[in-house]
Amino acid sequence: MADHLASMLYRSYILVCLDLLLASSLCGQEVDSVHILWWNVENAFDTVDAPLTYDEEFTPEGIKAWNSYRFYRKITVLAKGLRAAAGADIPDFIGLCEVESPAVMDALMHRLPWEWPLWQYYEEGPDARGIDIVVLYHSERWKLIEAGQIANEAVERSRSAVMTTFVRRETPLDTLVLSWWHLPSRRRSNPAYRQSSLASFAREGTSDLILGDMNSDPRGPLAGWMKALGYKHLPQTGPWGTYAFGQKWSHLDSVWRCLSSSWQGNYKAFGFGLSHGGPHYTSLKPTFYAGKYFGGASDHLPLRICIHK
Repeated sequence: MADHLASMLYRSYILVCLDLLLASSLCGQEVDSVHILWWNVENAFDTVDAPLTYDEEFTPEGIKAWNSYRFYRKITVLAKGLRAAAGADIPDFIGLCEVESPAVMDALMHRLPWEWPLWQYYEEGPDARGIDIVVLYHSERWKLIEAGQIANEAVERSRSAVMTTFVRRETPLDTLVLSWWHLPSRRRSNPAYRQSSLASFAREGTSDLILGDMNSDPRGPLAGWMKALGYKHLPQTGPWGTYAFGQKWSHLDSVWRCLSSSWQGNYKAFGFGLSHGGPHYTSLKPTFYAGKYFGGASDHLPLRICIHK
């Protein structure tokens, strides 16, 4: 038993070391590389019942028994995951989805490294459950020129996308347009919901990159939908998969580059929160799984994206 536990811990240590090594070398030697993190943080709710949204299960009296202990444990683990995924670099941008409220972000920001000079763009949207996308940016490197939500006109009371335009504060004075998407859940089995949502978000104009939880595998119909809009899947390195449900892995989060953009790069899923149940079994430790509380950060892996011109 002790030998088996030691073997599991050693494998976890090796995987984390490899991830850190790959993260530090992902951008190669490019001087002006831009480092971006994306993470679906799996139901990052506060503990207060918001009367206009369906968040009752994430309250102390709700079915999830979402009390202060569980809330602050999740926030602490999320901050740890962001620090790990960033590696030695201060991120230029961080995109998060499934955030319920400013209270969640206040708690998270207080747990990030003090030397990260991050400002945030956060606007609460129309989602029925109250979950939104939040964008953090390095305020000493980048100036936010324009930002706004893009309503999903295809699916009623679904989450909005966010479109942001930044200008680098120092030479080279690059402009970077980033869109952050969270397409409707796969609980809606008809892929037409995601295709129509994608078209609705794209109507606002062209972005250099689209990042997000597409709830679709980039090797499937999503690739054709994005190609029709003028986007190509950014090269992905490392193991395939960004989301785990038990032993089943799916690649739901992805990054797409506009074919006319001069920005290039790649991305990888950072192996934070992996759970090893045996020599051939790797999953994630989520916050909840099949209704049971596990106390992990998320059922998604954070993405680390590196781009340059």
